[in-house]
Amino acid sequence: MLPYYGHMDTSRFKPTPILRERRRNQCTRFTLYDASGQTIDVIVRDISSRGLSAAAAGSPPAENEVVRAQLEDGRELWGLVRWTEGNLFGVEFDTRV
Repeated sequence: MLPYYGHMDTSRFKPTPILRERRRNQCTRFTLYDASGQTIDVIVRDISSRGLSAAAAGSPPAENEVVRAQLEDGRELWGLVRWTEGNLFGVEFDTRV
């Protein structure tokens, strides 16, 4: 059994910062492709090198679905849909490449 020390002094609590790069707010049209190559028309709300959040023009991709983005310079970004809420969703890019 653990000893009881009374109420915790919350003034001594220092949260560990989770450092994230600054996201760029960007309302722009963007086309993503699902794993079968079908287009998903979206408006990007914000984007960083690690992912994006967007609003789908129709139904968003499903949670845990793989999506692909073709960039203007010819590069491709692959990602995984991490969350959905209505027509909004978030993608985490594969940053290993």
